[in-house]
Amino acid sequence: MNCPVQAGMPYNLSAKGLLTVILRTLLFMVLSPWLYACDKAGYDGPPYSAADVEFGNRIRGYVSADYSSRITDVNVSADKVTVRGNYTGESEFYVAEIPPYMDLLRLQEPLSEYYPESTEFSFEVDRFMHSGGAGYDRLLSKWAIFEKAPDGEDRLVSFARYADSVPSSLHRPETVLKNKKGIGGVHPNDFISDFDDLGAGSATLNMYITMFTYLTPGEGRVAHEYGGKTYYFDEGFIEANLDNVLLEARRRGMAVAAILLVQPAKDAADKELGRLLTDPACNGGNLIMPDMTSPESVNCFAAVTDFLAGRYCRQDDLYGRVDKWIVLNEVDAARSWANAGDRPMYVLTDYYIKVLRLVYNIVRQYDANAEVLASFTHSWTGIAGDYPAKDMLEVINAMGRNEGDYRWGLAYHTYPWDLLDPRCWECPYSTFSMETPCISFRNLEVINKWIFMPENMYHGTRKRSLWLSEAGINSRSYSDADLEEQAAGTAYAWKKIKAMDGVDAHQWHNWFDNAGDGSGALLGLRKYNNEEYKGAPKPAWYVYQAAGTDREDEVFAKYLGVIGIEDWDIIVDEDEIR
Repeated sequence: MNCPVQAGMPYNLSAKGLLTVILRTLLFMVLSPWLYACDKAGYDGPPYSAADVEFGNRIRGYVSADYSSRITDVNVSADKVTVRGNYTGESEFYVAEIPPYMDLLRLQEPLSEYYPESTEFSFEVDRFMHSGGAGYDRLLSKWAIFEKAPDGEDRLVSFARYADSVPSSLHRPETVLKNKKGIGGVHPNDFISDFDDLGAGSATLNMYITMFTYLTPGEGRVAHEYGGKTYYFDEGFIEANLDNVLLEARRRGMAVAAILLVQPAKDAADKELGRLLTDPACNGGNLIMPDMTSPESVNCFAAVTDFLAGRYCRQDDLYGRVDKWIVLNEVDAARSWANAGDRPMYVLTDYYIKVLRLVYNIVRQYDANAEVLASFTHSWTGIAGDYPAKDMLEVINAMGRNEGDYRWGLAYHTYPWDLLDPRCWECPYSTFSMETPCISFRNLEVINKWIFMPENMYHGTRKRSLWLSEAGINSRSYSDADLEEQAAGTAYAWKKIKAMDGVDAHQWHNWFDNAGDGSGALLGLRKYNNEEYKGAPKPAWYVYQAAGTDREDEVFAKYLGVIGIEDWDIIVDEDEIR
């Protein structure tokens, strides 16, 4: 592990500040071998099933495979799907259709098979079909070439490929971000004026789909048909908790990312729907991965996505607008935030890619510029939850190159490693190395460099979106000293964000102090919105308000001494990051 204090620090520390960093570094050096060993011991998690271990090894091999045959293009029109490709060899070959609820690498019987008449082939099928008594949209399928074997063990000879082009009903420019400043987890309250007072250019909005979706009709529920089945949505809940906030943001020209979240069945408004969306291997978690193992479950999650995309990707913005779709929450900490059971990293990532692709293909029907964002903790090569985020990103990236690239980006949570420590400028796990354990505000330069690397870009040329969609600085208490440290961390964080061209937006989490943040964290720009504290603004609120304005330097100046620096020359040159 790299030492957290770099040779050639990028800013000048006062004597007091330098002493503080040295002491914290020495403590870190004493404890870090034990801490990091604990992290690494948790990498493989609990014992996995033999089947999952074997499947994970298959996926690992697939990611780095080299095939001579390939599906070159999958084009989806209003009513047809056209598949093109080529194969090499003298055996009998066929193209298999794989829906989301099947696994390519342990495929027993594909949804359909097509036998090309020549090595260069193109065939067309109906987009919509019936399977198992229900409708199915082949928009969600991927296609791969297999070689027929006499013993029945047919051999995969190409990468699979998802739809390359999807017809969209809406072609309009993306919302232009006014600035990088945003608010996380916006919701109806008496402080919507903060959208103006803070000059926010963006926001995130939690969409707990299990709070408003039902399998049966009821009073106040609107019907939505998908795949030959009808689902029902609590319109009053949606209007109050989603539409109203999105309309407030739209009136101000703010870009909004919706976060699609699935609760465990016990917390779902419709328990039967909750069970339908729960993977059979799920064993807990605050939130879960939507079940991708059965046609009924896939159709249900697809229907919810289709309903929401249709509502919030309209030309008239009748209900408000969603610009980005964040798919689930902190999947590198899957057992807590996207539970699908205990699975090896390659298996869980492959599962998550299915969900990303499903959401992407559906929302692109409604908005040609829609984009999905993959959600991660502050982990990079260290483990904040279950797996290193960097490892998962490498798999997502490779799978995209192999199976057809798509517009996915990052919803990254750049907290300090110690969520409770407001002194983010000292975060010891945040080193200036491409192999840093953690990416926080201190070392944003690392992810800023990563996002511009051609191998990480969309088709190698277009930068992916990078939203710091959930990150804030803690105040240990409401004492003046603790509030001042939070404000200092806020100033420091903004200076870093402002300087990073790769960071598109940051959504401060949390808007208000919230007991749900856990461990006693007080991350809000405002105090608890209750009878005692009434959501009063904290010093950090005023710092965030000044950020990006002509008052920035004036307001920020008082916090230089708290940090222990003489000026804001705190940016590390890219050449220093190895």
